[in-house]
Amino acid sequence: MLRLLTAYRVSVGGLLLRVCMLLYGLWQDAHMTVKYTDIDYSVFTDAARFVWTGNSPYQRAVGGSILFGIAVHLKIYPIIYALPILVVLDGSLFWPKKKLQKSNTPGTRERTSWNTIAGMFNRDRLCFFVVSAAVFLSLNMLMYNVYGDEFLEETYLYHIVRKDHRHNYSMWFLPIYLRFSSSESLAMGFLSFIPQLAVVVMLGVSFGTDLYFAVFAQTFGFVAYNKVCTAQYFMWYICFLPIIWPFNTQKFIFKGALVVGVWFGSQAVYLQQAYKLEFLGENTFNLLWLASMVIFIANNLILSQIIASQRIVPFFGATGGRQGQAQAQIAKKNQ
Repeated sequence: MLRLLTAYRVSVGGLLLRVCMLLYGLWQDAHMTVKYTDIDYSVFTDAARFVWTGNSPYQRAVGGSILFGIAVHLKIYPIIYALPILVVLDGSLFWPKKKLQKSNTPGTRERTSWNTIAGMFNRDRLCFFVVSAAVFLSLNMLMYNVYGDEFLEETYLYHIVRKDHRHNYSMWFLPIYLRFSSSESLAMGFLSFIPQLAVVVMLGVSFGTDLYFAVFAQTFGFVAYNKVCTAQYFMWYICFLPIIWPFNTQKFIFKGALVVGVWFGSQAVYLQQAYKLEFLGENTFNLLWLASMVIFIANNLILSQIIASQRIVPFFGATGGRQGQAQAQIAKKNQ
């Protein structure tokens, strides 16, 4: 089965599936009460139309969501991946470490501590920082020259003070909604970053040597703790599952199916209340908030379960790292 999952087949299959889902989405939007797309689809479509005609994409009214740019700065959240990348670039991958000789002479411990600190700023990490920062700043300078202060405001500063009062999967939506016009909602928005930042940093440091799993765990945690969460955010971490799941020890028929059931079940509870609010006009805000808490708890349990059963495989290593072990597993199954 794994032999069929080549890069070419996965890419072509994914492209065809995306086109089919796009066509289906157009049909559902035209014929069904519950739309396939959300406001972001209209935002990006209108923004692209403005750019095509030589205008600014920010002429489109945004209501709670605009991201603009290309490459890395098109999506702000991948900045969290810098941490596990820096963990991987520990200096032992391409430049062998010099072993320190044991000695009881005075100053040896101080020199060892200094070498540890200096090792944090090795050649690989400095190169990564300089190059990535230069590319990022160059792209932003280009966009700033085109759109001016509007680019900075709508692309970056807006997300710092963003207050999304419309219901979404995040457990923060109702407290922010009830205090939307007060300064408390702004403070609450800032406070929501604290647990999110703590979780993202912890996961990045803990699993940084296994880069693929680290970015999966970080993205999962980032989405689960974010102050705004919609269904499209789930794709940010689902796309990593084909890469990390071969190294997970739990059997899909049992625990894997249970994890999937909890994930879909928690969302079904929420969507039932959301449908009553949006389409039937019923006041289900309290039940909707409780459902968002169920989703938050379910996501934490799911992530904990995946972490507990995941075999951490270094991205690089003496045995060929993740890619070498994956090829060895495929070869063993084909024998």
